[in-house]
Amino acid sequence: MRLRTFLSLAVLLTGLPVLAQQAVQVQPSAETVQVLGGGTAVQGATLWVHPTDPASSLLLVADNQAGLLLYQLDGTLRAQLAEGGALGVDVQEGFPVGGIAQPLVMVANQTLQALVGYVVEPSTLQFRRAGLTPITPQGFIPSNVALYASPTTGRFFAFAGGATGVVQQFELTAQTDGGVVSNPVRTLNVGGAVVGLAVDDAQRTLYVVQQGVGIWQYGAEPDTADARTSVDAVTGGGLSQPLGGVALYKASGVRGYLLAASGGDNSVRIYERAPSAHTFRGSVTLAADGGIDAVDRPRFVVASNLALGSRFPLGMVAVHDSANFTGNENFKLVPWPAIANAFTTPLVVDTAPGNGTGTGDGGTPDAGVDGGGGTGGIGPPVGRPGEMPDGVERPEGPSCYCASVSVPGSVLFVLAGVLLLSRRRRGA
Repeated sequence: MRLRTFLSLAVLLTGLPVLAQQAVQVQPSAETVQVLGGGTAVQGATLWVHPTDPASSLLLVADNQAGLLLYQLDGTLRAQLAEGGALGVDVQEGFPVGGIAQPLVMVANQTLQALVGYVVEPSTLQFRRAGLTPITPQGFIPSNVALYASPTTGRFFAFAGGATGVVQQFELTAQTDGGVVSNPVRTLNVGGAVVGLAVDDAQRTLYVVQQGVGIWQYGAEPDTADARTSVDAVTGGGLSQPLGGVALYKASGVRGYLLAASGGDNSVRIYERAPSAHTFRGSVTLAADGGIDAVDRPRFVVASNLALGSRFPLGMVAVHDSANFTGNENFKLVPWPAIANAFTTPLVVDTAPGNGTGTGDGGTPDAGVDGGGGTGGIGPPVGRPGEMPDGVERPEGPSCYCASVSVPGSVLFVLAGVLLLSRRRRGA
């Protein structure tokens, strides 16, 4: 009798709309032209969002041979910032440069072995130095970077990581003469090569990817204890080497998702944004679509929830492709709803600000990206998870997503409770 009850309830519950873990497949809508450097050239990426014309936003790609590459959202290469090989890049909105709050672009420069700051002129899309003396970490060459604006104190910080397994945190302070001063405030010993960094400003959380191990979560404030928790791992977890970057899809409030490149299985893994749980929602792979080849061995991912013009009115994800069939590495671009609606229980589609206070985007305030935005609120109104706002058509995608679903532990817990209750009643 108990077995019959268990099986009947299991069948019933598996038919409910639970947060199933899925492996979905979607097709990109565009791709960038290949990077200029050959071999393993791509070392990071982020998104700079244009303050008045989101369609003119730029995908910034760190090329360790050619420098910083500036791609338009149609995939064309607009310009190259050739001041040395680039090993990482991030953007932070609202940084005071010369008395004006504007986006700060920070590049891990291989030639200078330092972090170099820039600002972008929106009318010309030209980069210029931000008045910041290059930041040189002690004892290692910075190979990745993440910027952080504290929602508690309003102070700005830069995190630098490298192959030695050390992450250093620097405070950035604007001066009255237009310059910027940096001071080291904290050092973290991760234990192995750091290949990815991301910060969620609203939740004061730093994510560090350790090659061969997994994703660690630390506090982002400089006076936070160095204790850490594991988000996911290679051994005993779902990540597959080589590992790489992480990004945040930052919806309104503190909703959204953490995305992580999992190169060994050609996927991007998606977790709930909440630091207390980071529930795994599933993984996505990008399949071939006509003239665009599939993504192989991705190392980096960029995500934005913001409206980025007619090509990406409801947000975008850019995924690195190590084996682009047209030549050197490149990035595949896909509308966020194509991913969100591929899941049986759709992910949130939300173009509103996501920093929890209504003034930014929730991670590094760089327009909803990390790699990591402050121009939040642009675009259609917020809908229910997976729902298209009025006047916006649902993006086309594959008719079959080849989803594999597993029953969450919460359902199994309920089933166990039912069995226990049944046993007690029989013994009564």
